[in-house]
Amino acid sequence: MSAYVTPIVSAILVFAAIAILVTVPWAVYQYRKYGYYSFWKSFMLATFIFYSLSAFFLVILPLPESRINCVERLPLAHYMQTTPFQFIADIQREATINWSSLATYKQLAKTPAFYQLIFNVLLLFPLGVYIRYMWKQKRNVWRAFVIGFFISLFFEVTQLTGLYGFYTCPYRLFDVDDLLANTTGAVLGFALAPLFLMFIPSKSSLQIRDAAMSEKREATRGAELLALFFDIIASQVIAGMLATFGNQQWFEQQLLFFVTLFVMIVVIPLVNHGRTLGALVVKIRYETIQRTLGISLLKRYIAIALPYILGIISSMTDAAVPNETGWTLIFLISLNLLSVFVTVIIIIHLVWRLLRRTKPFYFDHYSGTVALRQERMKKK
Repeated sequence: MSAYVTPIVSAILVFAAIAILVTVPWAVYQYRKYGYYSFWKSFMLATFIFYSLSAFFLVILPLPESRINCVERLPLAHYMQTTPFQFIADIQREATINWSSLATYKQLAKTPAFYQLIFNVLLLFPLGVYIRYMWKQKRNVWRAFVIGFFISLFFEVTQLTGLYGFYTCPYRLFDVDDLLANTTGAVLGFALAPLFLMFIPSKSSLQIRDAAMSEKREATRGAELLALFFDIIASQVIAGMLATFGNQQWFEQQLLFFVTLFVMIVVIPLVNHGRTLGALVVKIRYETIQRTLGISLLKRYIAIALPYILGIISSMTDAAVPNETGWTLIFLISLNLLSVFVTVIIIIHLVWRLLRRTKPFYFDHYSGTVALRQERMKKK
């Protein structure tokens, strides 16, 4: 069982690292190209990456303990099984089966050669499902055959060459039956894919949604929140860099952050046609439904900064009164609870607005700002 568990666990760990590295860039790409974040595109991409890692690790793991994994080099033919359908003889050798008697087939459940055959069929079965998703028509089954064959050949060559020369000798057998089983699995996956894809929007329906979203003038809530995330992170990084030169105290560092954030989300968009640095990343811009953009941006800044200010006041009060008792203790506890309560409410509000999509964030509603897609404005 560990022969299967270890590769899957390895795939999970590598996939988690990849997800951490590419989630934000992938979101930026989608917002810039399509104007919205597609859950189903992300789901299909994520599952494909995880499947690919799992399949590859199942083929190459476990690795030999040493790069010098053989006493002497033997001809490559020694590591190759080139007789098609050899698995039938292997099964017959490991179990007494009369192929004309169904009663003897129950012995297959105890036959390692049969397990290996089923595993090799299932290995590329999901690949056939993904190919069917990309090329929906039945006539494209030849794509599943060709791609499945060459992916299987890649696996077999990887094994035959000892990870392309990293190990002195192959540590697994090149088996032509594996090529046949893997390719069969890809074709079966293609044929049976509709059973697995019935609950997933088709590629064509996602393309229709892309076209519909591209016609919308207003930016999505996700795009605006991601832009704000970049603005806040950029402000923190810049403020931190400036603080290292002046050796400021904690309060001065916080004040520097608020000044930097003010420049980032008020001053810069005023001189850059409503675009902050974060807005440039996701290709949006800010306008106002009130009289003056500057006043709206200032009100938006206040609404965004207030939760930070409340948390700072709470931290400063705790530090200023180290030995609190009586009413002072009650006041500090209440202040901390208020800070936590406001933070939780804001998080719930942001998540709810992301799900509802139609209503603005509290800071936009208060300030009268509207986030618009930049490419739409260029067409005007």
